[in-house]
Amino acid sequence: MRERCADAMSIFAKYGAPDLFITFTANPKWPEITENFRPSKHTTDSPDLLARVIKLKLKSLMDNPTVHGALGKSIAQVYTIEFQKRRLPHAHILSVLLAADKFSTSEHVDKFVRAEIPSSIENLRLHKIVTKCLMHGPCGIDNPEEPCMEVGQCKKMFPKEFRTETTMNVSVLLCPFLPLPLTPFTPYSLCPLHPLPLTPFVSHLPK
Repeated sequence: MRERCADAMSIFAKYGAPDLFITFTANPKWPEITENFRPSKHTTDSPDLLARVIKLKLKSLMDNPTVHGALGKSIAQVYTIEFQKRRLPHAHILSVLLAADKFSTSEHVDKFVRAEIPSSIENLRLHKIVTKCLMHGPCGIDNPEEPCMEVGQCKKMFPKEFRTETTMNVSVLLCPFLPLPLTPFTPYSLCPLHPLPLTPFVSHLPK
């Protein structure tokens, strides 16, 4: 593990600091998982199957030039797969972009990353993916027993402050949280997203 960490640091020493931090989480509704479980079993009962499936899905993501290049051309990347307590495995990906593709302005970010709930009329499938998989909570005063709650506050800092535009600084990228009218969901609890990588890897959603 120390050698791999040193390898990652060497990559960033050569190519520069990563531009993207991407999270890829296992979906318990993937058919490769559901088709291999008895109805009485829970997905976490077979961590070996979960590990194998997310590894294959992650390889597919990293090898897919359309999805992998959706945010710009990557010249270096590293990733790690994490298993935390009883939750599903997930991967964290760090990517260094080509100089011409680096995010330098808020307007550039807005072309690729969203923090709003897609219209169910314009794109129902993407709407279902986002509202099912990318909503945090509810937590806060509405649900103080959520695991993210500490001393009465969400340690992930949800709900986010409403913003009319994207702002950038040295340490963090803040995306706009823009609600769609007449939606039952709270946009301040939505994680920033790029629509293209989502659709191919969310194989099933409840109707």
